[in-house]
Amino acid sequence: MKKSFSIKAKIWRWPGDGGWHFVTLDRKLSAKIRSVYTRGHVSVAVKVLHSSWNASLLWDSRDGVYILCITKKVRQNEGLFAGDEIKVSVVI
Repeated sequence: MKKSFSIKAKIWRWPGDGGWHFVTLDRKLSAKIRSVYTRGHVSVAVKVLHSSWNASLLWDSRDGVYILCITKKVRQNEGLFAGDEIKVSVVI
C-alpha cells in the first residue's frame, strides 16, 4: 500500500546533547497513519527541497503523533535550521 502526502511543519531540536532535529505530523494525519501501521515506526521515502532520502516516521507516545528526523546532512545541504518551516513530501 503506497500512500503519499505533503506537510508544512517547523523544524525543532530534540532537547539534549544529540542535536537531532525533527518535524511533527499533526494529530489527524498521525491518527490516520497509526490506524493502518501499528508499529512504533513506519518506513518512508522523504523529499525536502532538493534532498531525498529513506527514513522512518517515529511514534511519539508522549504526544500521540509521528515525528520525522531531518538529518544533519539534509539540513546542511539545504541551509535549514531549527525554527524553519519546510514542506516535506512523504511516501509510505
